[in-house]
Amino acid sequence: MLIIIGGIDIIFNVSTGFDFGYLNILIGAIIFICSMVSYIKYQTNAKEIDKELSKEYDERDDLIDGKVAKFTLNILVCLILIIMFISNLVVISANTALFAILISFMITEMLSRKYYNHTL
Repeated sequence: MLIIIGGIDIIFNVSTGFDFGYLNILIGAIIFICSMVSYIKYQTNAKEIDKELSKEYDERDDLIDGKVAKFTLNILVCLILIIMFISNLVVISANTALFAILISFMITEMLSRKYYNHTL
């Protein structure tokens, strides 16, 4: 796409200052070469890569996902109750409360997953 856009830019001379058509062609060519190299590397190692990606989801992963979900849900319920209590005393905007819940969810999920991966 960038090569085509750069060619059209050069042909119609749309730019007024620096000619970005040549820059677009250069960037498009670099991306095209990188994608070709990546495709060739994948084709040479396709069987190994497919075998590694097709590993089945074992019972340990199911157990970890269940424990992480339960722990994260408990923490979120506690956080929502705390925010509901605090909002009676202080004015908290909905965006701030949702942002706090979202950030705490991401942090709790990440830390509990690391903990259960380490302990199990």
